[in-house]
Amino acid sequence: MFVVSVRVFGGVVVLGYSLVITGADVLIKMIAQNYPAAQLFGVSCLVVVALSMISARVQKRDGAQCVITSLRTRYAGLMTLRCGVGLWGAFGFYHGFRLLPLAEMFLFIGMIPLGVAVLSGSVLHEPVRVTAWAALTVGSFGVACLFADGRGGLGIGHTAAVVGCVTSALSMVLARWMTQREGGCLAQVFWPNLTAGLVMLAILPFVAVPMPISDVLWACLYGGVMFVARCLCMVALTLLPAYVATPLMNIQFVWALIVGAAVFGEAITGAVVLGGTLVVVSGLVLVADMMPATGKVRSAVA
Repeated sequence: MFVVSVRVFGGVVVLGYSLVITGADVLIKMIAQNYPAAQLFGVSCLVVVALSMISARVQKRDGAQCVITSLRTRYAGLMTLRCGVGLWGAFGFYHGFRLLPLAEMFLFIGMIPLGVAVLSGSVLHEPVRVTAWAALTVGSFGVACLFADGRGGLGIGHTAAVVGCVTSALSMVLARWMTQREGGCLAQVFWPNLTAGLVMLAILPFVAVPMPISDVLWACLYGGVMFVARCLCMVALTLLPAYVATPLMNIQFVWALIVGAAVFGEAITGAVVLGGTLVVVSGLVLVADMMPATGKVRSAVA
């Protein structure tokens, strides 16, 4: 039977997440230029909800009652808080991607691990050792190097990006706290997206603009990509401490550079190479700094 350590398996999950979320970031940047947040998320969040229910039904083949059970949480208060935080985060990220260059937006996203690290000690009881703090600092400096060209005064887009990233850090910490105690990765995806989708649908009649079927399909694709990304994120947060998982997710900056160069013709400078190296190294240091007793994960292949 093939056996891998939890940290290796968690690293592979994070790698997959970084690829998927990069695609989602590109899609939201494209769609946000032409449509309001309610129109994008009204479609995409309900796509995520539908996929969550389908996934629960596939996993639980004993009828609708088992589907409800798999989407249930014992921590309704915390889930409500996470839904509210996620809603604010959706607006923050939407306006950040709409108003800021991708480089500047990714710079703010790169600060999420520091927010998670600050919260992990008090909320998750996962104290961050000196080595980990050093790695987080180096990683943040690496992100700054990656996008050193993103200059200019602070504006609405920057404020929105800060809101998105602060709420994202809090949401990740809350998600890990709950998954540590009850599992329920699908519930962590289902309820925040159901909340956001319903709120956006309520707003939609006041802001909707004509949307051709091709753009509806793009919004649906975004929802599908986000479903996959959020499931992978929840699995990663189950396997790894939050302050380790989130810096590893910064590998997405490397994919963003590749996509930018290959698709949009963006130049890769020496500062970009240095920043990417620092981000990846900081993530590797955090993995090495994990507490040793992580256990084993058995693969499905016997």
